[in-house]
Amino acid sequence: MKKLICLVLLLAIVAIAGVEAHGYGECGKFSPDRMLTHVLRHCAKPARDLTAPVTPNCCEPLSQVSEECFYAIINSDTWKYSGIDHRIAFTIPRCCHLIHY
Repeated sequence: MKKLICLVLLLAIVAIAGVEAHGYGECGKFSPDRMLTHVLRHCAKPARDLTAPVTPNCCEPLSQVSEECFYAIINSDTWKYSGIDHRIAFTIPRCCHLIHY
């Protein structure tokens, strides 16, 4: 019986370690920094300037990003150093008519 309990605990630890090893976070297998620089690069200008148009090139990829990933992107180090205004950036999902944000 002790061996069975030890085996189950060992398998649980290995399973948890396997999930942690993948490092998947809010944005799946990509980091929030990579999502910002590669996927949402067309949203940079509208995120700095309220008068800049929000184009389909920004809205299309943004529609594929989860709400958790969007907030992780906004809190990423790249975001902080990019000069993007949080208040303006929060208006972009509304401009894209994305209701889940």
